[in-house]
Amino acid sequence: MLVGVFSDVHSNLEALDACLERYQKEGVSHFIYCGDIIGYGPDPEACVRKISQLNLLACVLGNHDAVFVQPELESLFNYDAKVALDANKKQLSEKSIRFLSALPTVRHGDNFTAVHGTPADPIKEYFSSCSQFRACFDLWEGQVCWVGHTHLPFYMKGSPRACAIYLNRKEDALVRLNDKNRYVINPGAVGKPRDNNPHASFGIWDTEAKTFRFIRQPYDLRITQEKMAKQKYPSFLIDSLSLGL
Repeated sequence: MLVGVFSDVHSNLEALDACLERYQKEGVSHFIYCGDIIGYGPDPEACVRKISQLNLLACVLGNHDAVFVQPELESLFNYDAKVALDANKKQLSEKSIRFLSALPTVRHGDNFTAVHGTPADPIKEYFSSCSQFRACFDLWEGQVCWVGHTHLPFYMKGSPRACAIYLNRKEDALVRLNDKNRYVINPGAVGKPRDNNPHASFGIWDTEAKTFRFIRQPYDLRITQEKMAKQKYPSFLIDSLSLGL
């Protein structure tokens, strides 16, 4: 089975459409989404609707999504993020708010766990170190823990005693999932990458071949930026899409 694993669309419809078109071409049939459908971008309603209609094995709550059920989280956002989130709130339908509010913080599936942050703190903590890998080793189920939140495509592999971390910078980089190891994998961000590459970042898990492939997909980000400018988004949020920040 081919599973599309993606995260952090952040209301960027053009990036999401490019991602889903690529998945269709690749023959992907099921999906795992690691949080943050909304925030930063100009099209929250369309993004929620499209993701909610997918054949989802898992879809978990991100910190931007969580403001409807944990409003205190908004105090942790910077000014630009708050401006965008306020704009997003005004566009969302009651149906989409209910969908976001009902998302779990952790989802266990067949040989995997999905969270936005870490199994220890699914909403706020960034998974970024081998010490976290070791500390969380017994907190997730299955071989792979899928995460988002950092907006960086990377993977960790190891055991409670040993761990290695790899930041991916290659198109179509393939990771072979060895039965002797467990993995934490972040597919990167579809809508707002932060590795100085503006192309949408996501991946495909082949459950039979036991591989994960990182994918980078270009899209016309100028359309997204024009929408953001019309809605008077902060200039940094608009410019950062071109820079992969």
